[in-house]
Amino acid sequence: MGEFRSAAGTDLHYELRGDGPLLVCQPGGPGRPGGYLGDLGGVDRTHTLLLLDQRGTGLSAPAPSHVFTDIAEDLERLRLDLGVDRLDLLGHSAGAWPVLAYAARHPSRVSRLVLLAPSRIPIPMGADEPNQDVLVKRWFAAEPWYAPAKAAWDAGLDSEEPDPAFMPLVYGADSPAVRAHARRAEVIGDYTDFWADTLDPGDLAAVGVPVTIVAGERDVVTGLAAPHVLADWLPNASIVWLAGAGHYPWVTHPEATREAIEVGLSRGSPPL
Repeated sequence: MGEFRSAAGTDLHYELRGDGPLLVCQPGGPGRPGGYLGDLGGVDRTHTLLLLDQRGTGLSAPAPSHVFTDIAEDLERLRLDLGVDRLDLLGHSAGAWPVLAYAARHPSRVSRLVLLAPSRIPIPMGADEPNQDVLVKRWFAAEPWYAPAKAAWDAGLDSEEPDPAFMPLVYGADSPAVRAHARRAEVIGDYTDFWADTLDPGDLAAVGVPVTIVAGERDVVTGLAAPHVLADWLPNASIVWLAGAGHYPWVTHPEATREAIEVGLSRGSPPL
């Protein structure tokens, strides 16, 4: 366990898990605490995972702003608190964007980045890109759980409290492990302002460190085009595709996820 002061002057909490070189993990949501990342499929066997409770989530205090570009500065405060020159960073889903904003502003303070199922929200939709509804039907229509999951998905589009029965579409599978992970009880922050700022693709040209984009081949949240767009924006990026995986690949495909993350963390970083 640990605590440090955010860039907003509030207390932030984190959990340390595993053994080995440090990997700082920025959760997504937006607005989820870091515990849902678990051991990332067993990465904690070779690395110490720092699972961050971002502003206003878990045990961390809220702050006046939860905009992703402001949250990025919390990573610099964490680095200073840890007393290290550089960070290896992983961002899941929406958490990929504070990580990218941090690396763009502080490129010399990053060794490697892993973007795990990065959110496509800031990325423009391509003219020929299939939307989520098309992908859902293409990938899952033959699954025995498809009909009730799709009905909950459709009903949730207009609901303030969606029925969690749609979650197999997000995970790309239905199993006891999926249902247990989807039912996690969490203190989730008010992150309605998370996307209030933007990150210009030109800013990402400064991110010369190795970036590994880990993407599921059946992830309706990230989609199929966004990883390629991100890789084009970043000068030293590669994509690892996980066959059959959805948006939480360490739950459904733990070994493949662990191997992909460790490949990213084995890539050489530029000298200081």
